[in-house]
Amino acid sequence: MMSALQRHLGSPDVVLGAHARRCHAALAQKLRPRRIIYLDTKYWIILRDVVAGVRTAYPELELLGVLRGLVTAGKAFCPLSESSFAEMLKQSDERTRKATARIIDELSLGAALIPFEQRVAMELRSFIYGQCRDLGAPEPQRLPWTKLSYVLGVMHPHETAFDASTELAIQKAFFDHMWSLSLSQMVDMLGGKQMPPDRHPRLAEQINAGNAKHAGELRSFQETYAIEAQGAAEVYAPMALEITHDLQKLVTGTLPSAAGDTAKADAVRIWTKMLSTALGHEKHKSALPSLHINTCLHASVRWNKAQQLRANDFEDFRHACSALAYCDLFLTERRLMAMVTANHLALDRQYHCKVAAAIPEVLALLRAE
Repeated sequence: MMSALQRHLGSPDVVLGAHARRCHAALAQKLRPRRIIYLDTKYWIILRDVVAGVRTAYPELELLGVLRGLVTAGKAFCPLSESSFAEMLKQSDERTRKATARIIDELSLGAALIPFEQRVAMELRSFIYGQCRDLGAPEPQRLPWTKLSYVLGVMHPHETAFDASTELAIQKAFFDHMWSLSLSQMVDMLGGKQMPPDRHPRLAEQINAGNAKHAGELRSFQETYAIEAQGAAEVYAPMALEITHDLQKLVTGTLPSAAGDTAKADAVRIWTKMLSTALGHEKHKSALPSLHINTCLHASVRWNKAQQLRANDFEDFRHACSALAYCDLFLTERRLMAMVTANHLALDRQYHCKVAAAIPEVLALLRAE
């Protein structure tokens, strides 16, 4: 880290954001020729157990061999996501947790998707800038890949006792250090630390109660989707507003003048309307895949009045958002596969991502890669 610090002390003109973007762009370039195979936690556990000799059935042994062959041959990689990382940290046994990390290190090539919230921001920025090309807005980079150590987002030292130039060098050197860490090293650093208590069971109960209360008001899946899209738009309208402020500064060189609470609330309402309308148009769903996929899955549960939202669905839906929007093949459980491939959603066809749940079917798809 000291050599990196010395190097960065000599480039005070390169800000942290620019340095990070270069690293993300270089990683994306390195990964570009490879097919992207997304494994949900079930499959990571299967592979871990095969390596440990716990599972010895032929299809599971073959699955590990085929995946290793594709990765070694430079044909594929299997990225980590924040959902897989969070579920890995729920493993209380330190031995199996470390074993899971080792197989992820091997097959992921150290690559992970940026967190869901960052992907939504990236997609919104691309969408908004795309609507403002006549104002001279540049095409923003879409860089969804990061290293395993940043699967939950980027962090760096700040408000140190050093001067601004030295603090910047420290931040860039720290970024480089974290960028180089493997998942196994992260697990060692975390020790036995686990994720905070899961709030999802209570949240699922609340949503199920609300869905049941208003079930009789729903007349079609399209109407149900529109209701869920309105809710998503309300959540992310403030983010869209911040992006427009960034765009204004980029195009004009000045930030908008500070608005009062009423004016800001009005602007958020406008963006809520714009986002909910955008999600209602097919041409915009490819630009906003994370919001669209998540909205579809919540709407699907709500429309199927006999189906209850389960606590695990929240992570499963995030797996689907990660895989369908950014990967070529999604290995998951049968229930989630049935949801995303249902004719009224057809998310696999919309985003050109094949989905499989049974290992023989998975092997057939992998051999076709």
